[in-house]
Amino acid sequence: MGQKIELKTTQFGKNVIFDLNRSLSGQDGETYHNIAHASLTNEISAQLAMKLFQFSNDIENIFIQSNVVTVNFTKNMGTAVADFEKLIEDFFLFYGDEEE
Repeated sequence: MGQKIELKTTQFGKNVIFDLNRSLSGQDGETYHNIAHASLTNEISAQLAMKLFQFSNDIENIFIQSNVVTVNFTKNMGTAVADFEKLIEDFFLFYGDEEE
């Protein structure tokens, strides 16, 4: 149930920008520094930030503005960025494909 998010990823050094086909926040944007900060609200952008922080200890901070998610890592993530892409793509899926 739900739909996959389509995204385009731009990686430069320790910073990764995910450009989504969905808006997750308003135009002001929000920066999340840790999981505790993200847990202070029930907004969709905070829920995604919490999921990303839970997935990796290598995140310095996350900035979400409208349909752009910028993740600043503590190190260059290289090909591991693909795991984050999958996590974001499936963010709105509530359960996987059922067997028939």
